[in-house]
Amino acid sequence: MKRNEIRKLIRNSIKRSVRICMDDGKTYTVAHPDFALAAPNAVLLASGPGHAFGASFVICGGEHISRVEILDRPKAKAGKS
Repeated sequence: MKRNEIRKLIRNSIKRSVRICMDDGKTYTVAHPDFALAAPNAVLLASGPGHAFGASFVICGGEHISRVEILDRPKAKAGKS
């Protein structure tokens, strides 16, 4: 996947979260663009509310990103509008 495509998905993560899938089976969810940066050969992910990685940040090498998935929006809870 090209850097510009990943960057676009990260920018839209404020509306629809994305999951970055690595070739070793690890996955990382980006729920807001403030916590991700697409660099030329990698994606830098920072821990934040709702997505702790066990470290302050994770660097995902571009050659190891197998795919990026767009996640469904969470369904509204009953009784809320």
